[in-house]
Amino acid sequence: MGNIIDYLKEYGAKSFEEVPFGEADVLLLAQLSYLKFDGIVPTIAQHSEGITLEEIDRRMDPALVFADKWYEKENRRLWETLLGCRRYERMRCGNYRARTQEEEETQFGAVTFFPEGCEPMIAFRGTDDSVVGWKEDFNMAFTRPLPSQRMSAVYLNQVSCRIDGQFRVCGHSKGGNLAVFASMWAEEGVRRRIREVYSLDGPGFLPELLSEEGYREIRGRLRRILPASSVVGMLLQNEERYEVVKSSACGMMQHDAYTWQIENGRLVREADLEAKQKKMDKVLNEWIFTLSEPERELFVNTFFGLIGKTGATTVYEFAQDWKNNLRICLRELGRIEPDTRKRIRQILKALFEIYGSVMGKQEKKQT
Repeated sequence: MGNIIDYLKEYGAKSFEEVPFGEADVLLLAQLSYLKFDGIVPTIAQHSEGITLEEIDRRMDPALVFADKWYEKENRRLWETLLGCRRYERMRCGNYRARTQEEEETQFGAVTFFPEGCEPMIAFRGTDDSVVGWKEDFNMAFTRPLPSQRMSAVYLNQVSCRIDGQFRVCGHSKGGNLAVFASMWAEEGVRRRIREVYSLDGPGFLPELLSEEGYREIRGRLRRILPASSVVGMLLQNEERYEVVKSSACGMMQHDAYTWQIENGRLVREADLEAKQKKMDKVLNEWIFTLSEPERELFVNTFFGLIGKTGATTVYEFAQDWKNNLRICLRELGRIEPDTRKRIRQILKALFEIYGSVMGKQEKKQT
């Protein structure tokens, strides 16, 4: 078994005629969408057929393309391996769009890949290491739709006008959520052309969004793939259908797509999510849905307000000096207006009460 880089080393010399496009390729392209192709890959407005990986490599500044510190080392290895692969040497990349707006609390990225002889793949970028991006993820608990979700539907409609026939849609993490949202809110004619939608450990939706006709229409073509210890992919989980992939990591680190295991060109399956993780996911979702929307908003805004006091604009920056930054957050918590501070404590207390109740029921079942 290996990861997507090992997959490329084993199958990179094989064309898509020899080894058809599969789920390992989906995971690979979803990860490739994290790269910052600003100013290199043509945008929708440029009406271009796209450029190859080799052309991108000649034009790019690696320090900018691999600016995201989350997967920097692995992304560089993936890129270097891709450049030597016959399988992807003629793939074109186009319709690039990226936007991060602190004022709108929005982080969005998307790109269209054209593997030779295969349907195009529209890939939505997951959360990068910006604090803005993580704040927007938390906003899912009370905002519908998010600015990035609206952007995803607009992007899908625009791109579909520039490609013929069927296509696939994918995304990892928040990108998986955007892939599903864009597909269910796309124009009816666009939805009919979607072959498959892949949400790779992407969070779910508030219940009211899943009652929409667009979701019911694409549901049969939706594939949700989660690692055995999924946290992100089980947030706001209302859809029972999912597949579980084996990961080489433990706990939350299984969210990293580079830890997902591949054998014989396919993702290695697990029977189901880990039992302990299922309990924790249930606790977290019960807690979220127990709170009113104003309470969810208060908690998220207060939490990220504390992080903002540290001056860190990326999670990487926060982690580099986490001890000092944590002290700043605790100090600022003491300065919060008393009623808000009291309400935050009550909200956290509710989380522990739900956790205790769930764990207590589990212990009774086991005895």
